Amino acid sequence: MMKKLLKFLLLILCLGGTASCISHYDEKNNTEPLLKLIDTRLKVAPLVAKSKWNTKAPIDDPVREKVILDSVKSKAQKMGADENLAIHFFQAQFEAGKMVQRQLHSQWKAQNQVPFNPAPNLATEVRPVLDSLTPLLLLELKKNKHNPLHAHSILRLRREARRIISTEFTNDVVETAIQPLEVYGTPK
Repeated sequence: MMKKLLKFLLLILCLGGTASCISHYDEKNNTEPLLKLIDTRLKVAPLVAKSKWNTKAPIDDPVREKVILDSVKSKAQKMGADENLAIHFFQAQFEAGKMVQRQLHSQWKAQNQVPFNPAPNLATEVRPVLDSLTPLLLLELKKNKHNPLHAHSILRLRREARRIISTEFTNDVVETAIQPLEVYGTPK
């Protein structure tokens, strides 16, 4: 109720002003919880990379990704969340994670890295962590309706993402992870 009142008051105050004044409210999106979850998910990528390095498993796992995306779609439907956003968002998380894995594998190859001892077990230790993050990410995506962002809001989202998501991840990884939020918008 308070958010609706605030939005109404801002609209009244801005009636004589520019559209940027009206969009000022839209910039006050609460992306911090979602960005923190993205950061947490990205921090699991090095564990996945270690496990795959030791087992020589390929970084790409389209069968596993399809299973997860089917589950995400079903959960989003049941929750009343935007299915398209959920699917695109999780595809972006997969890609960002694989970028981290490729970077690490490239580094380890150049260093002639021997198998890690101990290395986390992908099936029993790592995937359960990723699986536990999925419903939390979906809840954050569902919180409010999403609207495409204006250029200024996209810049703000990128700054906020760089403030929250660990500096161990490159800009291209972060931009890949948040790209669906730029297209579909962010929680309000």
